[in-house]
Amino acid sequence: MRETRRLVRPTSLLLFLTLLLGACSDNLEPQLLERTRDTPEWYDAAKLGIFIHWGPASVPAFAAGKPLQPGELEEMLLHDGQRQDLPYAEWYLYGMRQPDSPTARHHRAVYGDAPYRDFGPVFERRVNADWDPAAWAELFARSGARYVVLVTKHHDGYTLWPSAVQNPHRQDWGSQRDMVGELARAVRARGMRFGTYYSTGLDWSFRLVAEGDLVRDMMRSAPAGQDYADYTHAHMVELIDRYRPDVLWADIGYPSKGRLGELFTYYYDAVPEGAVNDRWGGVDKLGGLARIPGAVPVMKALARWLTANADPLADDPARIGFKTAEYDSLDGIVPYKWESTRGLGASFAYNAAETAQDMLSGDELVSYLVDTVAKNGNLLINVGPDSFGMIPAIQQVPLLGLGDWLAVNGEAIYGTRPWRRYKNQGGRELRYTRSDEALYAIVYGEVGAAFTVENPGLEWRDLEVLGAQVESVEEEGGMLHLALDRSLPGPAAVLRFSL
Repeated sequence: MRETRRLVRPTSLLLFLTLLLGACSDNLEPQLLERTRDTPEWYDAAKLGIFIHWGPASVPAFAAGKPLQPGELEEMLLHDGQRQDLPYAEWYLYGMRQPDSPTARHHRAVYGDAPYRDFGPVFERRVNADWDPAAWAELFARSGARYVVLVTKHHDGYTLWPSAVQNPHRQDWGSQRDMVGELARAVRARGMRFGTYYSTGLDWSFRLVAEGDLVRDMMRSAPAGQDYADYTHAHMVELIDRYRPDVLWADIGYPSKGRLGELFTYYYDAVPEGAVNDRWGGVDKLGGLARIPGAVPVMKALARWLTANADPLADDPARIGFKTAEYDSLDGIVPYKWESTRGLGASFAYNAAETAQDMLSGDELVSYLVDTVAKNGNLLINVGPDSFGMIPAIQQVPLLGLGDWLAVNGEAIYGTRPWRRYKNQGGRELRYTRSDEALYAIVYGEVGAAFTVENPGLEWRDLEVLGAQVESVEEEGGMLHLALDRSLPGPAAVLRFSL
């Protein structure tokens, strides 16, 4: 089974630096801060969500280089590694602004001197011709997802709804079709919750620095003026008023002048069972520091030291919302709610160069979900539709494989909570979850008609294996030997210990 790639994404690093330097957007009242951290019951029970990155960058659908290997991006960001090509199609505009980058060379070869803004009208024409939001909702429901989060505006500043708040730097930079509203209705009609992602910290239609150092460029690109703070606040209020998002997902910080406390109060008044993530730090305050000669190398060195010495499971008492981990996981059970997110492949937005071999398989996706839930997390797995609104078959296959497994074994996932330990101490590799009535041991891989697992060491009334009949159980030396009426092909078998 292929190891889940453990990467430090640019958003994660910048958020880390924000917290490191105490660059808070707003001093929230303690009661309001606690409200953001108290995730609603529906979110805790849902376990699985679908993330969607889609927009003008889906037209060129290009990112250079092979998928990053474990530790490679951290080497690029904190150690100034030799590799400079990011496999993230949603960062196309950033890449094309660097004259010698693979993205810039690709753009010149394919599109000449056409500006990025030309992709906006092409995107909307294609969407209007072919997109069916109900088909998306059907796929997501079949995958077993319980909520969906749509990127309503990424770093390029393009909005996926006809906003009444005009962009002061780029006229008509947004869809005239209400893609957000149409998908919200389709998703909710299938019984799923709907949330909105909005790039709060960056908007390249306001400011974009692309000199080649990702850390410094992101800090310097974060708009710091009152105009952007008001623009972002107005957009967020508009999203709340129009769509009542069940999840409010921010990225790369929030403008320090954006009245965050006021925004959260407004949100919870409108959506009492709403959930927010943790990426609300005032990254714009770091832009001034990044302009000081020598400051960024010092920050990187400090980040390297803290990363090497920090407790990876420790919580930050000032954390807003649920904790996020991007292309990464946690090493154990934590008492707070967290969410792991990643693409099925190396990119969030659609990259036409990716193949089925670049995608997580259905078996790997099951393993990833099970491991995350056993540690008190949710999984927000991303799809990247093409510019016509089609989700490629190579992305659908693992999602449907996950859905087939959940159709049989979902009771071991939905509505569960962690046990006292998340994995086995001996025998076959497995993960534990529990409900009020049962302990679940989720055994990775295929199990034959006869197999052995560890005895979890608690009293139980009955033992079942979901999808098969148990013919006998014998205990010997701390191990359980089971005989079934059939073998189970995998990717994982679920033992249900009734308590």
